[in-house]
Amino acid sequence: MNDQNKSRSDELPTTEHAKARAFQFSIKKTLLLILIIAITASGWLYIRESTRQADRRQILDQPQENIEEADQTDDTHPLDPVLKIAYQSIKQMEENLVDYTAVLSRRERVGEQEMPPSSMEVKIRNPRNDQAFSIYVKFIKPENTKGREVIWVDGQNDNKIVAHEAGLLGLLKVVQPPDSFIAMVGNRYPVTETGLLRLMRKLTQYGLRDRKHGDCSVEIIENITVAEVNCTRLRIVHPEKQEPFTFHIAEIDMDMERMIPIRLATWDWPLAQQEPPLVEEYIYHKLRLNAGLKDLDFDPENPAYNYPD
Repeated sequence: MNDQNKSRSDELPTTEHAKARAFQFSIKKTLLLILIIAITASGWLYIRESTRQADRRQILDQPQENIEEADQTDDTHPLDPVLKIAYQSIKQMEENLVDYTAVLSRRERVGEQEMPPSSMEVKIRNPRNDQAFSIYVKFIKPENTKGREVIWVDGQNDNKIVAHEAGLLGLLKVVQPPDSFIAMVGNRYPVTETGLLRLMRKLTQYGLRDRKHGDCSVEIIENITVAEVNCTRLRIVHPEKQEPFTFHIAEIDMDMERMIPIRLATWDWPLAQQEPPLVEEYIYHKLRLNAGLKDLDFDPENPAYNYPD
């Protein structure tokens, strides 16, 4: 009898030990599976993002129209009235706009993903003989980017951005090319493409390019209120998707009194029986022109900024 009890007591720890080992093995398998899934997902996201950025860079690197030497607004194409306004705007900003501040709101689709709406405070100095093109950006929403700051000054820091993230990641200052992989994640354009003058120059280049490749419909709508500013809306529609057109619909809302763009929005061609999907929308709120910005406004050492040491 005693031998039987002893045998059973010897078996019990062995059984419990086996169960414990089986449980540990199960945990290890689960963790390994999670790790494999995470690595696979990260690799897939990296490949997808790399492909998207390469495609976007190819568009940005397309041959540019020479807007200074172009002479193609002879009232024979629907785009000519829009191009005339664009030329006026560029000339006005080049001659009279030294710098400005604003709150820029944006909505973007990056690849197939619609990004959360974002807003940022911007300070910009236009390129002039006595100053370099300079950009300061501070994100104010969404919450996960609130506090991120980015500075870029043409020709400084090897032409790289100086940035820091929000939250705990803000303890590190990052210096990297504006079109680097990390800088471009979640963004359609590098920060160097920000600004009213860059916007009008880019739109003019697209207009001159598209003018060579067929007709489009153009509508000019007066008295559109955007960001509490009375604007004239320039609406351009390419009915058929074909090279080299990059949008189905574009709307540029112009403050005709100051000859500056307040809003740009573009839509892609729709799938069957669907509405055209919004690709991008940028609105400049609270524009303060010729604000008297100084070098300190584009210096990470500015005590008003939150750059780490």
